[in-house]
Amino acid sequence: MAKKFIKKSLGQIYSGLTLGQKLEIEIAVVIAILIIGMLFYHFAEGWRYLDAIYFSSTTLAAVGYGDFAPKTDIGKIFTIFYQFIGIPFFVYTTSLFIDRK
Repeated sequence: MAKKFIKKSLGQIYSGLTLGQKLEIEIAVVIAILIIGMLFYHFAEGWRYLDAIYFSSTTLAAVGYGDFAPKTDIGKIFTIFYQFIGIPFFVYTTSLFIDRK
């Protein structure tokens, strides 16, 4: 499902690219999404950078240990959109990495 969403969204951009080039782009996008999440949670929730990147990465990986959770309303709203945008990119990047083998 995530693969179809990303392919449909980025179809023209990705046409003609090798699998390795697609993987490089996707890794950069996932890193950017992680940094955005880290900065948001650091400033909006007051978390340390390490805690913020930890929460961002476990959220994108859909692990959800439950040891951190946003307390503010804006943090909760951001997390909803962060998951809807970030998880498909994380899943697609993982699938590209697996397809590379």
